This record gives sequence, structure tokens and C-alpha cells, in this order.
Amino acid sequence: MKTAFITGATSGIGLALAKELSAQGYSLILHGRDEEKLTKLQNQVDGVVSTICLDLSQVSAHSELVKQLSKYDNTIDIAVNNAGFGLYGAHCELAPDQVQSMISVNILALTHLSEYFAKRMEKQGFGYILNVASTAAYQPQPYMAAYAASKAYVASFSESLTVEMKNKGVNITCLSPGRTDTGFFSFDGDDASSRGNGTFSAKYRASPEKVAKLGLKALFKGKYREVPFLDNKFYVFLNRILPKTIMLKMYSQAMTNI
Repeated sequence: MKTAFITGATSGIGLALAKELSAQGYSLILHGRDEEKLTKLQNQVDGVVSTICLDLSQVSAHSELVKQLSKYDNTIDIAVNNAGFGLYGAHCELAPDQVQSMISVNILALTHLSEYFAKRMEKQGFGYILNVASTAAYQPQPYMAAYAASKAYVASFSESLTVEMKNKGVNITCLSPGRTDTGFFSFDGDDASSRGNGTFSAKYRASPEKVAKLGLKALFKGKYREVPFLDNKFYVFLNRILPKTIMLKMYSQAMTNI
């Protein structure tokens, strides 16, 4: 029985990944922070063998999640660290507890779970880990400073771990989507930025289903990084060749027009 585990599986890319892996015949262990949404998910997606409801913004939940996963005796073939959210605004105007919650989800939980699954999969002799970052990982972003920094960590950490685990049967891919139609600016999935005509409005966003398919395709091919779609690839490329001062000015102007 092929089994996949996904964090943040109740909406967005996580839900799309769950549906895609279900269609490919995987049994699913799904994580979320909303018990009601997890219950509904079992009726939406075939092959759900277990759900785990924990709030990863609480650091104590990280070890509890690992404890619950350790009770699952069968192999876990795929682990997806997808849970995450963003904060918009001048950093010093954000609530410190919200920033801490974001760092806990985006960095600490992902690091803890990556370590757990890398060791578990090395012991079982094979496995795949998909860590979800963002195109924001490849440049500083004013008005999303901590978010972009958290995703830069995910990209750097994941790509380094890929090399370390390369000869141990564990394949790791960092998926860095651009603007995607998800509850990006809300841990609860109610993303007000999707409404209206701004930079992050829904009309400029990619389909989570397409992102999920491209991410899994890259994972199974053994790619260390996947930046979906040509426009996102070009965006990342620009950050490598243009002066930092120009890019920071462009991002600052773009972010203040959301």
C-alpha cells in the first residue's frame, strides 16, 4: 500500500496534492488545523486512512505530530510539507505573535518534519519529500519581509538536504510556486487579497491543481527544485541578473499597490 502524508491538506495546494495522489492510488494521512474541514475532507477525497488535527503555529504541536506519525507502522512513501501562510505589511507594524506563528509553521515545523521523514525514509530504504516554498524565496520582499525570508530558508534548507540524502534513497524536491489561488494570506483560508484587482487578486493566480501536478512530476523525476510556469521561471531569473537595488524598488512599489 502506497501512502502519502500532507500538512495543510484542507485547502489550496495541499488539497490539490491530496486529490492528485489519491487519483494515483495512494492512501493518505492528512494534517490540518480545523477538525471540521478534516472531517469533510474524508468525504471529498478517496483513500484517507487517517487525519491529524494540530495547530503547527504552536511549537509543541511539532513533536506531537511526529509522535502520532510514529504510531503508523506501514511505510510512508511521500511526505509533503505544505502548511504555511503569509503576512502582508510593514514588518514593524505586524503583531509579533503573528510573526512568531508564521515562523513556527513555515520554518520550524517544516524543519522538524523534514528531519523526521529523512531519517524514517533512510531506514525504510526509499521515500520522497516535497517541501513547498515560493518564488518569494529568491529575493527580499519589502512588506512581506519575514514571509520571504521564511521561504528563502525553506529553499536553501531543502536543496542542501537534497544533496545530503541523495545516496540514501530519499528524494527531496523544493516546490516554489508563484501566485496561486489559495488562502495565502490567512491561516484559516479566508484570503481577502483574492478579491479586487490588485497584484494578488484571483485573476492573476495559477490553479492549485496545475501547481500540484507539476510539483509531483518534478518530485518523481528527482528534481531538486521546481518553479512552475514560464513566467515564474523568468521572475526568478530576473532576480539573478538585475541589481538588488532595482529589484527592491520594484517589489516595494508592487507590494504597496496590492
